[in-house]
Amino acid sequence: MQPLLIEVDGRALRFDAPRPLRIGRSIEADVVLAAASVSRQHAELRPAEDGWVLVDTGSQWGTFVEGQQITERRVDGPLVVQCGPPGPGSSLRITPEVQQAPPPVPDRPIGENPMSGYEETFILAAPPPGPAAADRTGPDLLVVAEGREFRFRHPAFLTIGRRPESDVVISDPVCSRMHGQVSATPGGWTYRNSSQEGTYLGGRRVEQLPFDESVSLRLGHPVAGPEVQLVPILSAAEEERRFARRRRNRRLLVSAIALAAAVVVAAAITVPVLLLRGDDDGGSGSGGSGSGESMATLTNEELDTAKAATVRLSAETTDLAGAPVSYSGSGSIISSDGLILTNAHVAAPESEGLADQYSADEQLKNPEYLLVALTKGDDRPADPEYRARVVEADGDLDAAVIEIYADEEGNELDADLDLPTMPLGDSDELSTGDDVTVLGFPGISQSGAVTITKGVISTFIPSEQYGPRSEIDTDTRIAPGNSGGAAINNDAEIIGIPSAFFGDSGVPIVSGRIRPINLVRDLIHTAIEETEG
Repeated sequence: MQPLLIEVDGRALRFDAPRPLRIGRSIEADVVLAAASVSRQHAELRPAEDGWVLVDTGSQWGTFVEGQQITERRVDGPLVVQCGPPGPGSSLRITPEVQQAPPPVPDRPIGENPMSGYEETFILAAPPPGPAAADRTGPDLLVVAEGREFRFRHPAFLTIGRRPESDVVISDPVCSRMHGQVSATPGGWTYRNSSQEGTYLGGRRVEQLPFDESVSLRLGHPVAGPEVQLVPILSAAEEERRFARRRRNRRLLVSAIALAAAVVVAAAITVPVLLLRGDDDGGSGSGGSGSGESMATLTNEELDTAKAATVRLSAETTDLAGAPVSYSGSGSIISSDGLILTNAHVAAPESEGLADQYSADEQLKNPEYLLVALTKGDDRPADPEYRARVVEADGDLDAAVIEIYADEEGNELDADLDLPTMPLGDSDELSTGDDVTVLGFPGISQSGAVTITKGVISTFIPSEQYGPRSEIDTDTRIAPGNSGGAAINNDAEIIGIPSAFFGDSGVPIVSGRIRPINLVRDLIHTAIEETEG
């Protein structure tokens, strides 16, 4: 099958795979035309046995070649195609690339080595066996750089840099010859920096950046480097579900419904969650009382211990319709041998009680396992090192305990674990005005490293189910991604689980809600007993 070179608005798109190519105004089209007179699904290029066929797919204003309206036209040479009335963004040029026939192989005398003369021959970038195009497993990718657009179908692997053979060529000398790579992941993409000069997001250097929404990166300099925009392109149905989730979250900020319903769980949105740990016996620890009696300052050493006990969790599963979903959250190590406290919606999304708290398009199947990445430092993203599985989960409390059981590849652990841990405090000893520090991975930080925010306890919220301290209200910044994280006192003891945030319409003040740790103690003790038994 001949590859096709399509030129439109100064862009050059090359297509190798023999599959139908959509032309139209829809962002989902393979060739996007911006003119308003172009139909959303205007035409298609369809592979045939001996080439390509251009087909009008019922457009409103017609498809024209050489001034003649066509319904179907074989592409046997370069064509200039006009979609609807002439105007900017309404035409394209199609050029089938001629493939040269291989030179004839001369006859070889009997007994001669067929590989003679090829001692210095190398095969570069040989295509893997199998079908020419893999099934789509996530959103396609639009890359915008230096006024040009490049489109890649998921899954794909692409390079960005000054080298002419890069998939996205950058001419700016600030950019390195091989500056970065973008690889497909289930449900999204990951950018990896390959340059000593660095890649920057919002002025901060990034080495590895998973993304499922549009991001703008600077190459080589945080301000003056060339800008590259990476835009995942979802189908209309997926975008509609995403906007529905956002509308639901905005309604939550106004309606002040139950805290667990505010937790962000979505197929394409990262949900970082962080919780910290109790003593090895699951008790409140001997290191101090609740912050009602201790208002000492949280020391750097204590905070470093809390950060070290913070882990990033990630998993792959499907939604109720069977669509693949990858997501991430956080947890806290509560025993040195690998017990981790986290949210039920991260570890076990099918837990009884969760279904009543989330809309149908947010419900997920339980993952087979979760990947556990240990915190490496303030400015280094965590890399997966272990696998963990659920020991106990409570959907009503939206809490779970998981246990590390294997390395990242699923191999049995070859040594006993000795991980950093965090003690549990006593949430019944808290008073309004006490300091509270929240640890987590909110997406708003765009960091990848653990984020720390501080505030005070504002008041306590009662409920019939959980009594006068069903929730803790705080002015500490809690954003989507903090949900399920760790709230600690000045003795570095975990006193609650950040679970929600909301505010009144038109008021620029957001209230954070924390689930007191005493409400999940029984769950922790049960998990410890099960693993010790």
